[in-house]
Amino acid sequence: MKLYTAAMAPNPDRVRFFLQEKGAWDQIERVEVSIMKGEHKTPAYREVSPLAQVPALSLDNGVHITESRAVCTYFESVFPEPNLMGRDGQEAAVIEMWDRRVELSYMGHIAGWFRHSHPAMAELEAPQCKEWAEICSRRAIMGASFFNERLAVSPFVAGDRFTIADISLYVCMGFGRLVKFKPWETLPALSAWRDRMASRPGLA
Repeated sequence: MKLYTAAMAPNPDRVRFFLQEKGAWDQIERVEVSIMKGEHKTPAYREVSPLAQVPALSLDNGVHITESRAVCTYFESVFPEPNLMGRDGQEAAVIEMWDRRVELSYMGHIAGWFRHSHPAMAELEAPQCKEWAEICSRRAIMGASFFNERLAVSPFVAGDRFTIADISLYVCMGFGRLVKFKPWETLPALSAWRDRMASRPGLA
């Protein structure tokens, strides 16, 4: 089993934090892929990840798994404790619902904002679209407010315990700093939650 990852990229960080929370990060053979050097677009890597995405998991039987959520699902089966994706059907569905809300109402907009506005992305995201960056920025602000409201009534994103949904939102907080978006500075519930997350060794 081999995990292809990329330092300081949000989706690889999602898998890294997931494995660190399980105490399994150092048990996995890893291959570092440089996105800025275009290593994710080489023919060799596309045999593992046809869409040139990182992370990717290559299993010993020749199966390749991409998409960070799918990679985490596989690792949940390999390292079942601590449980981060639901102990029964109902809880798993609720956690997935909130995790998808993070992806669709926040993470995707942060990504669009960054990819279409940051100078470092000019070559990788050609052509950049300023108008799309502005739309994504407004939607990201709305998403942050939505999760602030959620965390005002719930200790964790998906309910009363830490799950992958918290990992996903925490990754978004870090990703947003690249466009100088720090919603925790004005949203108190989000700020309190972020402080608690920052104290977890698994999220370091």
